[in-house]
Amino acid sequence: MLDEAESPAQATPLRASAGGALDPLVQPQCSLSVQLRRTTGAVIGRSAELDAISQELKEATGRLAAVTLEGEPGIGKTRLLVAAAELAVNAGFTCVAITADEEIRGPFLLARSLFASSAIRDTAAGMPAEAAVNRVFQAISGRDEPGFETLSPDAKLLRAFDLGGVAISVLAGQRPLAILIDDVQWADDDTLRLLRYVVRSDADRPIFLFLTIRPDEFATVTEAVNFVADMERMGLVRRLRPGRFGTIETAELLKRVLGGPVEATSAAAMHVQSEGVPFIVEELARTHREAGTLQQVDGEWRLGRNAARLVPSAVRTLIDRRAARLPAPTRAALGDAAILGRSFSLRDLRAIRARIAEGDAGPHAHAAARAAGSGDIDGSGDGRDGADPLADDLEPAVHAGLLLPQAQGEPADYTFTHEQVRQFAASQLSAARRRQVHAAVVDLLTEGGDPAPEGLPMLAQHALAAGDTARAARFSIQAARAALDSNAPEEALRLVEQALPVVSTPADRRVLLATRDDAWAVLRKTDERLDGLTELAALAEAMRDPAIELDVQLRRASALRMSHDEDAAAELTRRVRIRAAERGDAALELRATLELGQALLRSPLGESFGGSALEMELDGAEEAYRRAIELADELHDDRSLAAALRELGMIDFVRARTWFTGEIRNGRAMEILARAAAGEDIKALITDSPVGPQFVEATQLLEHALGIFERLGDRTGVMSTVIAMAYAQYGTVIHLSNSALHLEEIRRVTSRLSELVTESERSRLDLQMLFGVHVYARAKVVPDLALSRGEDAHRAAKIQGERSIEFLAAGGVAMTLLDLGDVEAAERWLGLAASAASSAPSRTRSRQLETWRGMARAAAGDAEGMRSHLEHAVALANEGGRASGRAEALARLALEAGRLVGRSAVAGGGAPDPALVELVELVERSAAQVKDLLPFLPGHAPWGAQVDAALATVALARGDIPAAALAGGAAVQALQAGLHEDTSLEIVIPAARALFAGAPPDVQDFVRGYLQMTLSKIAQGTADEAIRVRWLKGPVGRELVELAGPMELARGVAATDAGPSFDDDERRLLQLLTEGHTNAEIAAELSLDPGEVAQRLSRVLARLGTSSRAEATSLAFRGLAAVGSR
Repeated sequence: MLDEAESPAQATPLRASAGGALDPLVQPQCSLSVQLRRTTGAVIGRSAELDAISQELKEATGRLAAVTLEGEPGIGKTRLLVAAAELAVNAGFTCVAITADEEIRGPFLLARSLFASSAIRDTAAGMPAEAAVNRVFQAISGRDEPGFETLSPDAKLLRAFDLGGVAISVLAGQRPLAILIDDVQWADDDTLRLLRYVVRSDADRPIFLFLTIRPDEFATVTEAVNFVADMERMGLVRRLRPGRFGTIETAELLKRVLGGPVEATSAAAMHVQSEGVPFIVEELARTHREAGTLQQVDGEWRLGRNAARLVPSAVRTLIDRRAARLPAPTRAALGDAAILGRSFSLRDLRAIRARIAEGDAGPHAHAAARAAGSGDIDGSGDGRDGADPLADDLEPAVHAGLLLPQAQGEPADYTFTHEQVRQFAASQLSAARRRQVHAAVVDLLTEGGDPAPEGLPMLAQHALAAGDTARAARFSIQAARAALDSNAPEEALRLVEQALPVVSTPADRRVLLATRDDAWAVLRKTDERLDGLTELAALAEAMRDPAIELDVQLRRASALRMSHDEDAAAELTRRVRIRAAERGDAALELRATLELGQALLRSPLGESFGGSALEMELDGAEEAYRRAIELADELHDDRSLAAALRELGMIDFVRARTWFTGEIRNGRAMEILARAAAGEDIKALITDSPVGPQFVEATQLLEHALGIFERLGDRTGVMSTVIAMAYAQYGTVIHLSNSALHLEEIRRVTSRLSELVTESERSRLDLQMLFGVHVYARAKVVPDLALSRGEDAHRAAKIQGERSIEFLAAGGVAMTLLDLGDVEAAERWLGLAASAASSAPSRTRSRQLETWRGMARAAAGDAEGMRSHLEHAVALANEGGRASGRAEALARLALEAGRLVGRSAVAGGGAPDPALVELVELVERSAAQVKDLLPFLPGHAPWGAQVDAALATVALARGDIPAAALAGGAAVQALQAGLHEDTSLEIVIPAARALFAGAPPDVQDFVRGYLQMTLSKIAQGTADEAIRVRWLKGPVGRELVELAGPMELARGVAATDAGPSFDDDERRLLQLLTEGHTNAEIAAELSLDPGEVAQRLSRVLARLGTSSRAEATSLAFRGLAAVGSR
């Protein structure tokens, strides 16, 4: 210790000397300080540890007290250190938090950071401790203290310890001192000895020491072990060992990191992945969120069910540190095992090492290698049936958490805990050793003859890594073709890319490049395909083979077609076709002819379903496919024959549908629609039309194609043709009828697949059919089918695990229930939709769910809830970055807000309530944004019509009749221009209301006629009486009935010759029927007995010639003049 003359009490006031600890140039150099920031709020799951720290802080106010926090990396030691620092500051301590570093080392480096810390400087400034701090800093910085230059190095070191003890003592005398050191196992030995000296000399001072330790590394640091042992002997230290989190703590930490609640299943999954290590929990949450596998659905964070087991980069660093300290034999065995794969057996590993040893030792080691066992790379066999040096070598890796031992009897004995662990182990091998192991694997796998196709990729990889280029090329070519035949183009591409650098012959290279082109074609990656064909074309030119050159040109034409440059593709294909015909190469001519047909039809084989004739060259495509049929017959190429027959059938269908579209544009289709609505046979109407022969030929061609595909067992061709038959048979019926029953008839056609599909495939087909009927019924407003088929589709999708259909079906049922006026039931179904979305979360599903919830809130009259959900949907659309998604979300926001404005105006008897001014502005603002986006969007999306309808509603509520009529007319014109076939009642109803307020009489009559026909089709298509009544009395049906007008409007129109006459009571009965009343309600309205109502209704149905109330309601809506004439 210092003598009396040099005691701090007698020291003169110190002036900071240049270069001293308090010099401004030195002050910032606390290089190992801990930044005292709390990133996630209060410490989670560590209440016992925090209580223990608080108790020791109280002890430290009277004497030195210490706490060690010992745990594995990532367990949360640093976070507890920060919490302890806060507790110390709150308790009045001068708090210094510093950390040691694994790589940054130096004499007294940690001590220098301690005495250069801002807390020490602030406490010592202007106080007696200032001199003591400066003197110790000078000593540990290597500067000789005046008068002590001649001391020996050992004496100088002891002097530094003495000065350090004095400085700490003086500082603690001014104010209790807390020293917190993170990762003590990496501290320099000089600092550790200084701290040992301080503990011994200042044990009676108010000092609090807090040390965090990694036990596996701490045990090898002698000075650190001695330091803690000294404190234990003196009874000054309390050792804490925090454990890993349980599921509850993990869920709470995830909630803190993500800023919101986490679904229990998702939290449990991440708990399993992280094994309860807090650091890994946080990194996993952030990584999953950045990767998009963790999404916020309905206010709750949910992990995709099939989310990958991600390993963040920070976690990989921890793995590297653990593996680096294994014994040399363990690292060597791990390296060899890593070549075998993620899981391996001791038998395989032993066989590989024995084969390598045999090769190194020569033929004399053959018997020893045989005694070691013949390998079994597929993993069968258990090598842990007794004492085994190899198992002993691997045991440290098990203790370090790098290997997981498997149960006895399992194919593998060990599994690497992470792929990163395997990669690290493999990287420890020398290049020569790595090649030896790979070569030994190839030899073992090929000992029994030709390998199985599924083993080819692994063989190719091992051969490449072994430097065996000949076998690597052969295996890669075989594996790539097998992958492509198995519909695995990505795997084929991987194999081709790894084989191209090692193949030596032009023929092998051509096969690989052609395989790569085929894989790009399957993936429809046109840019990559065109780039790759340049290399293939150069090779073909070098080989000087005309057949190969023509093949390359045909491939280029296919790539151009896939890149939507069909004109260039057709021109190139025509040249190839001519040259192939000149050479007499019928096979190449057939390929070229089929390619030409695809280019002219603007659709690949099997994917044309009746597009726009304006975009196709139908005559040229027809000629090409008819020639292809001839060539396929000549070559007995049944697959090409069936493909050409199918496409020719779809050409006939396109011609027929084009004629019908022209009739609609010319206004002549209304007569056909009226005849269909009147009950005439739809198929007879089509057959008698000018395009009847095309429909007949299309049916025959498709039947022929289907028979060939079934004979070949081509499932893709069968399904494509079945769908084409459905289009041909029902494509025009869809325009003429609202009934979805014809879609269910497709089940009869698909029943022909019973011998070609498995039970699971048949279940998927049924699910797709159910969902298809549900979607169609919603679009055409067939509420009973929309409800029943939606429920069935949701149930089937849930059983089959089809989360996308489960989600959409639940939402569709909810929207149907809203149309029926049942908001409570709709919100229950939206809960089911949210549950489905949580299994496979995505931004699109989150946006759709928010949209549905906003619509439900609007139906309930909750303007604030509607706005909250729909504006969230707009925000999600903005995050997605697609203009179409943004336009869709904004249009729905405008439409729903407009509905609320209109509803308030009706309830208020005119102008909207002043409180709704903000809603009106929201409609106008959203509509303006949609109109700004529309010029950049392709096609004829309904969003422009939706915002026009919303603007019409707002203008009508304001009393601006001309503006309302103008906006309503724009909405109707947009629907007509886009040829939208959906009923679109959310647009039609507000537009019609505006037009009835201010449009010319002829426009009003046209709109009213359309509404009446629409009501007729809805009533006729809804077979369930109860659902039809609910829909007609619901919010949509009630408004539509009101707008279509009462039956009395047709009283003055003369009856048709075939129309029956009714008295006033019967007319009133029909009127109530169209309003959706039940028999009991009609009886109450007419003051009749329900039985008498039933009898009268039966007589009316008989006179109308109908068999159901649905048909009678349809007639009443459609022909008010006929049924109402006297």
